[in-house]
Amino acid sequence: MKRQMALAMAMTMALTGAVHAGTAWSAGAAGADVINRRLSPGELTHAASVPAIAVDPRDPDRIAIIWRTLSTNVAATSGEGREMRCYLSLSTDGGVSFSSQPLEWGTPDTPKCNAPDVDFDRDGKLLVAATLAGELPQNAPKDTPPPGRVAMRASTDGGASWSPLVAPIATGMLDKFAPNPAVPEVAKKTPWDGARLYVDKADGTIIMSGGYPAPPEGAAHSQRFYVTSKDGGVSWAPIQAFGDLQWPQRWDGHIAAAHGRIAFAYMADHVPLTGVECLCVVFASGPHGGQVVHHFVAASKEMDTLVHYPPIAADERRENVYALAMIRKDRPSPDVMVTGDSGTTWQTVSAATVDGTVVRASRPALSYAPDGTLVLMWRGYYQDGAYDVFVAAAPGGKAFRPAVRLSTARSIVPTAFAKDYAARGDFINVVAASADYVHAAWTDWRTGMGQVVYGRVPLAFLLGSH
Repeated sequence: MKRQMALAMAMTMALTGAVHAGTAWSAGAAGADVINRRLSPGELTHAASVPAIAVDPRDPDRIAIIWRTLSTNVAATSGEGREMRCYLSLSTDGGVSFSSQPLEWGTPDTPKCNAPDVDFDRDGKLLVAATLAGELPQNAPKDTPPPGRVAMRASTDGGASWSPLVAPIATGMLDKFAPNPAVPEVAKKTPWDGARLYVDKADGTIIMSGGYPAPPEGAAHSQRFYVTSKDGGVSWAPIQAFGDLQWPQRWDGHIAAAHGRIAFAYMADHVPLTGVECLCVVFASGPHGGQVVHHFVAASKEMDTLVHYPPIAADERRENVYALAMIRKDRPSPDVMVTGDSGTTWQTVSAATVDGTVVRASRPALSYAPDGTLVLMWRGYYQDGAYDVFVAAAPGGKAFRPAVRLSTARSIVPTAFAKDYAARGDFINVVAASADYVHAAWTDWRTGMGQVVYGRVPLAFLLGSH
């Protein structure tokens, strides 16, 4: 362990030029063993974003990060005509080093790879997923969307070879949808944007999700759908929508799974409760392939309208325990709420404290460590618009300890990119926790071009006094 920590610190210095030392929130403080490693190449004409991360439950030294590049040398505002490619980065030494490979899907009708995701199953099999598109759905004619699919492949040899492609959600699958009068027909024609993948480690059920994107200010409502497989992807249940007539979806959501149950959260336009003014956060859960029960969590006039919000995490140690995170413009860290009864009641976790110069939070991400520690990651903005990435831990999901700044340098998004939804909408953060480390990935702009950066910090450091 001492040798690994020494190597990790040496790599940090090699990549960033120096280790920041000093306050409780500085990356690289004594004992922090923080690594920041750039995974994406950062070519002048490509920005990298939309990372996803997973840790092998059988071998915590195996870490997978998947991400996408987007060409930025085309004058378009929504992704039209742009090259999009997905890459997979793998580590077998706990994040000290990574090897990367482009992902080839063999689908000439849908050459764009967008919104990738990754997970390990309970036996250590590696699964990757992505939205494969001809053009993005935002550019499609209203009634004739271009072809697209939420696709998945699996590997049992660390990415050296892959299984045939499986696409359980795709254009032209109208007969696969479960009846739901709350879902407009147009949403069923493009439910493949924003792919999500999750494997329930308890029973091996695979969950895949895709969405119909609608502008947040428009009359059309975004819809998210999911589908489950209990036989490793050979067969799939009908495609289900997150919302229904009583709990209609307004904006994108997020999924998790544990103990034989799926859980998801999203923003609703209204709820069947008197005296509640929405937008509202709604949580739902139920057995795989069965009926879900919806619950009101909180009213919120603010939402992070980018993607996969609000984030949700399932505790794989304790049944019926879930956490979700929301942002507020007047808070330097996200609000986190936890339920121990699958959404019937919720408690607010004490906020994570950060440096007083942080003025607002965005892009929250959540993960439970194997011992039940809740880990929160987010982007903290300063008054000048620059940001750092922070992580904090709450033992047992009860109260957060002071946050640690995981990024080793501040970033600021150039104005030209900040106005571009194809890039701006994908600046998500992702986090995963093993028994010993918190692993994270995010889009970093310190070089002037978006790059996916990986960082880690020992869980014990987050739980200590720093």
